[in-house]
Amino acid sequence: MIRLFIAALICITIFSIYYDLSKGTIPIANEQQAAPVMTTPSLTEEQDTDTETDSNATYIEVEVKAGDTVLTVAERIANKPIPVSITQLVEDFQILNEGMAPEKIQVGKTYKFPLY
Repeated sequence: MIRLFIAALICITIFSIYYDLSKGTIPIANEQQAAPVMTTPSLTEEQDTDTETDSNATYIEVEVKAGDTVLTVAERIANKPIPVSITQLVEDFQILNEGMAPEKIQVGKTYKFPLY
């Protein structure tokens, strides 16, 4: 009886790991529905933003919130998938932020993000 219980427990554990790796446990669709829809390159009022003063603004300053990455912020600014490769986004981000690595951004700090 104990062997049967241990076998069932191992099967449940393996299935849980498989499900988590293949489908994930974070409901991404719900997060996207809850996010505000933006029609312009400007962001929601809860985020600090500044753009260059000329009409050909090349970047926007955004305060990083918990869970933000350079890619998610760039997609939120563009209101769609970005039209450049991730490598190009990383290079542009580093140029605008004086060599700051995208992996090292910190919550609550303001960074410049390229506009595409």
